[in-house]
Amino acid sequence: MTRNSKALAWRILAGLYAVSGTGWIRHRGRVVILTYHRVVSDQMVRDEHIQPGMYVRAQSFEAHIAYLRNRFTILSLDELLDLWQTNRLKSDRSYCVITFDDGWKDNYQFAFPVLMKHGVPATIFLATDFIGTARWFWPDHMMVLLEKCGQQATGATDRKAVSAVFEETIGVTLSAADGIFRRVGSGDPIDPDAIIEICKRVEVGRIHQIIDRLSCALHMDLPTHRVLLDWDEVREMAGKGMTFGSHSGSHRIMTQISLSEVKTELIDSRKTMLEQGIKPVPVFCYPNGTFDRDVQELVRENGYRAAVGCEVGLELDRPDDLFALKRIGLHEDSSASAPLLALALSGFR
Repeated sequence: MTRNSKALAWRILAGLYAVSGTGWIRHRGRVVILTYHRVVSDQMVRDEHIQPGMYVRAQSFEAHIAYLRNRFTILSLDELLDLWQTNRLKSDRSYCVITFDDGWKDNYQFAFPVLMKHGVPATIFLATDFIGTARWFWPDHMMVLLEKCGQQATGATDRKAVSAVFEETIGVTLSAADGIFRRVGSGDPIDPDAIIEICKRVEVGRIHQIIDRLSCALHMDLPTHRVLLDWDEVREMAGKGMTFGSHSGSHRIMTQISLSEVKTELIDSRKTMLEQGIKPVPVFCYPNGTFDRDVQELVRENGYRAAVGCEVGLELDRPDDLFALKRIGLHEDSSASAPLLALALSGFR
């Protein structure tokens, strides 16, 4: 099935789900914790190389908030934890919590005004080493380079050099003829998102070396304008009711570093927020949603009351595991209309 036919089938299913009224029943007595990353303008979509799964448009986000306010009791994370602790969630109500991962500047530009307009609470999980800097996360630099690789303006010689980098490091080639990425050995096409997922298995220092080599091969300077929040913006939002939690400091995948480094990330990220005048919520957000039992135990031991990952699903009146809370990620392709949003909120995959 092609990507377009899959999208059409999903839209048809969404329409049927929306008119069925099943959502009212499915959410009753349950909690949906939402994950957003970026909320962007149409101009940013045109100009920036943003992964499709990383953003919603500003107008879509406002429509989401109107939809959620009409159908859910929207709680802050602190309120949810307290209701769970005291067993006070009501079986005849549907609950929602809104979270953002990473700490993007556009959260302040586009999401924050909408949340304030509607009086809706939300929590932003900050990768604290990046806040107040011009640093980029490596997947975003990689996406810029991958987009450049696929452009017809990229010469065959440059593509050959790029292909050599990928083949040596992650087992992918780039055709000099058509700019299509393929897996070494099988020849199967592979898209930029899949390449980034492959790179996540590589040690982060090695990834930065790959990015440097690609930049040189393409004769391209990487962008350095600020894309993440600064601390003044964080403090302004905190002063108006937004809350913040830890997404680690370095944004490294916790299962790929030593447990002593994990502990340092847990402690120092929280300490940084306190030093900046921000009282963090006692909830940790695992980078890439990746964790194991050892990481969970360290989170628990270091004073956090809960943690969120990327497992898709709804939570009940008593969560199965406070340190592996399920969430539902929203992005433009999955939620650009009310029926699509309704189906996404169901937690069905």
